[in-house]
Amino acid sequence: MSSVFGAVLASFITVPFLVFFVVNMSIYKVTRKKRKAFKISTDVTTLFLFLSIERMTVEIWGQSYYWVLIILFISGCVLFTLLIWKNDLDMPLGKIFRLNWRLQFLLLTFGYFSLMAYGIIDRILKA
Repeated sequence: MSSVFGAVLASFITVPFLVFFVVNMSIYKVTRKKRKAFKISTDVTTLFLFLSIERMTVEIWGQSYYWVLIILFISGCVLFTLLIWKNDLDMPLGKIFRLNWRLQFLLLTFGYFSLMAYGIIDRILKA
C-alpha cells in the first residue's frame, strides 16, 4: 500500500498539473462551482510546483536551489504588503498571503515549463 501511495505522490510531484486536474474535477463534482474549484486547485498545485521545481533543479544541475524559491516567496509577500500599505488599503494578512500564493502559482508555472524545456534541450545536446 505504501508503494502505491509513494508512486502516486511521485507522479504528482513530477507532473504537478495532474494534481490541478484531479483536484479541480473533484471539487467541481462536489460543489458545482467552477470558480471555487479553480481557486482551490491552484492553491494545492502551487505546493506541488514548489516540490517539482526543486526536484528539477537537482536533476538538471545536481544541487538544490530551494533557497531561491523561499526568497522568491518571501519577497512576494513583502512586495504585496508594501503595495497595500502605500495605497492605504485595509487588507488582512491572510488575504495578502493568499494573493502572493496565487502569484507564486503563475511564476512557478512559468518556471516549471522553462526548466522542463531547458532540461529537455540540455539532455538532447548532451546525447
